[in-house]
Amino acid sequence: MANNQSVRRHLDAFTRGRIIGKLEEGRSVTSVAAEFRIAHSIVSRLWRQFQTTGTAIRGFSSGRPR
Repeated sequence: MANNQSVRRHLDAFTRGRIIGKLEEGRSVTSVAAEFRIAHSIVSRLWRQFQTTGTAIRGFSSGRPR
């Protein structure tokens, strides 16, 4: 893989919690995204998911369908 390609990885639960906490304080999605150096769309999607489900925890799957 070339160095100029970004590596996609999931945010850990602690980081997701910190992001949600800052948004609950009234910070803007843009400022939180800049602070954590992640895309605005990721923070926005996480915030929307938290507001609808009440949780920021990802669902887990074994990987292999039944």
